[in-house]
Amino acid sequence: MTMANDDEVLVRLDEQVDPAHAALVLVDIQNDFVHPDGVLGRGGVPGFSDTTSLVPAMIANSRKLLAAARATGVLTVFIQMYGDRKYQSAPTRALQARRSGGQVRGDGSAGSVMEGTWGADFYEDIRPDGVSREVVVNKYRYSAFAGTNLDLVLRSNGIKTMIMCGDATSGCVESTTRDGFFADYYVVTAGDACADFDVARHESSLRKMDMSFGYVTTSDELVSLWDAAVGGTAGAAAAAAAASSAAQTAGAR
Repeated sequence: MTMANDDEVLVRLDEQVDPAHAALVLVDIQNDFVHPDGVLGRGGVPGFSDTTSLVPAMIANSRKLLAAARATGVLTVFIQMYGDRKYQSAPTRALQARRSGGQVRGDGSAGSVMEGTWGADFYEDIRPDGVSREVVVNKYRYSAFAGTNLDLVLRSNGIKTMIMCGDATSGCVESTTRDGFFADYYVVTAGDACADFDVARHESSLRKMDMSFGYVTTSDELVSLWDAAVGGTAGAAAAAAAASSAAQTAGAR
C-alpha cells in the first residue's frame, strides 16, 4: 500500500481483494444465457455447447467463488439482466434487428431474460440464499451501472474493489468492469470464471481489462488470498463447491 495525494493506494492484488472491502459481482448467470434449455442453448449459438465452450468452467469457477465469498463474509452482488421490450431503447432494438436479419421485435415476447420467466431466473444454485451478505441488482443494459443502484449498494457497504465473474466476458462483464473503474473502484476479474461464446474474443477482452482496468487472475488465486486473510475457511468452502460442480457435471452426462 502506498499513499498519493493523501489517498490510500492499494497496489498489490492481496490488498485490493481483502474481504473487508471487496465485493464479488456475478454478472448475468441466468438460464437463458447459460442453461442448455435457455434461449442461447436452444438457438445453437456457436461456442455455447461445442468443445470450445467456456460456459461449464465459468459456472464451476463462479460457484467456487460464491462459496468462498459466503465463507469469508464478502459482499456478493448478483446482477440480473432483464430484456423486456419496455426496457429497450430504439438503438437496442436496432441492434437486435441487425443481428436477426432486419426483423424488429414487436412486444419483446420472443426475447430472452424476460422479467418473471424461468429464462431470467438465476442458474441452478448460483443465486441468493436468503441468509448471506448478498444483494440482487437488476439491469437493463450491458453495464450493471447504467440506470441501476449498483454504485449505491457498493458505496453503502464500504466496497473499494469489485471482483468480476460471469458472462459474456466481452459484453456485460467488460462493460461493467469499465464503468466500475471509471467510478473509481478497483476492479479484479476472475478470468476462468468468465465466459464468452468465442474464445478469441474472450481472451482479447481479458487482455484489455488486464492492461487498462485492473488485475485479471484466477478463481484459485482469489480463494487462496481470501484463505490467507481469514484463516482457511474460503478454501474448504470452495473445495466443497468444486466437488458439487463435478458431481452435477457427471450426473448430466
